[in-house]
Amino acid sequence: MISNVMPNFDEEFKRVLDSYDNEILIKMINYAVGGGKRLRPLILVLINKNLGERFDVSYASFSIELMHNLSLIHDDFIDKEEIRRSRVPFYKIYGYENALLVTDYIFGIVIDLINQYKIPEVIDTLAKTSIKMSEGELEELSLFNNKENISLKEYLRVINYKTASLFGAAAKLGALLSKSPQFTEKAYYFGENLGIIYQIKDDIKDKKHLFNELINKLKPEEQKSLNEIVEKSYNDAIKYLKEFPQNEYHKMLLDLTDLLFNA
Repeated sequence: MISNVMPNFDEEFKRVLDSYDNEILIKMINYAVGGGKRLRPLILVLINKNLGERFDVSYASFSIELMHNLSLIHDDFIDKEEIRRSRVPFYKIYGYENALLVTDYIFGIVIDLINQYKIPEVIDTLAKTSIKMSEGELEELSLFNNKENISLKEYLRVINYKTASLFGAAAKLGALLSKSPQFTEKAYYFGENLGIIYQIKDDIKDKKHLFNELINKLKPEEQKSLNEIVEKSYNDAIKYLKEFPQNEYHKMLLDLTDLLFNA
């Protein structure tokens, strides 16, 4: 699907990154962004194409992918991860100091790229999403270090802030930059539900072999209810998607939703 919708994404992404001056930092960033699924940019582009392209969304899709990778760099050195995308995590190669510096540089690039649109709501969306993601990371760290067990409400708040907010922002930006910005709110909630599905599914897979995952602090009966939450999020995503124009990109969005649900 990505090769059909965004055939030159990686090449254009690298070209834009390489246009910045600091060769040392850009080399590090190119390592950090390698190997990703490009799922969030895909959501942005599909929503935009479904609603009718008004702006070139390349810079917005690059910004979303950079914010995702920035959060992964933070996650990995906070959680002391040993592997990421079947590769050595960024901090294990470049060190903690460079991990901090490069994430600052990445955020600067995000601001520079998204500012090209000169649309306040576009800039505001990424700013508020960055705040949410940081709050989610901090809350996860606090819960993991200070509580033996956590509530389902606490777990869902973390994944909503850390993960689902960026999925929602991706879909929202796709709508904001389309010919039909009136779909902005519906797009956000569609993306948010995809993010919930994605993260819970990922956590369920990881909990058996990654004991530092927050999901392991849920009581067994609450862990069992996660599949019901995934199903509800799937149904909610489909409900929002039904209101979007029926075209080839609508079908792709439906297929993507099914793919995440059945993963």
